[in-house]
Amino acid sequence: MMRLIRVALFGLLFLELEGSILACDASDDTDFLTSIALAKRSNRPLLLAFLGTDWSILSLKLDREVFDQAAFADNSKYNFLLCKIHFYQMQEREPQILRQNRDLATKYHIEQFPTVVVLSPGGAELGRLGYLAGGVEKFADAVNKLILASRSPSSAQ
Repeated sequence: MMRLIRVALFGLLFLELEGSILACDASDDTDFLTSIALAKRSNRPLLLAFLGTDWSILSLKLDREVFDQAAFADNSKYNFLLCKIHFYQMQEREPQILRQNRDLATKYHIEQFPTVVVLSPGGAELGRLGYLAGGVEKFADAVNKLILASRSPSSAQ
């Protein structure tokens, strides 16, 4: 019985480690440079999500209804990466994280929260989204429409 418990715990630990290696926000402090490098290496679009999780109701809803759902992490169904950029009001942050987040918000001209900037694997902006009611499928469909529109001949002009 103890062996079975140990195997189960090891399996959970392995899944957690595997998820943190593949996911952009393995911890609450997201590393944009690592995320964009992974997007390029895996040739997958990157969702750069600017969230005010502890003060913006819509950010909280987007995070809980979409990003925190197991279905959203299904790489076989949704072939893009997620990188959360948190703007907390109630939580202390490390200075380098604060600087990274502020610089990214300036670079991408973030004016409201939440804003999800969809980037190509090479880092080019494909479009933007905010909160969409309807959960994972509706949000993922909107992302996929942006990605497909960027690949159409008319968007290249």
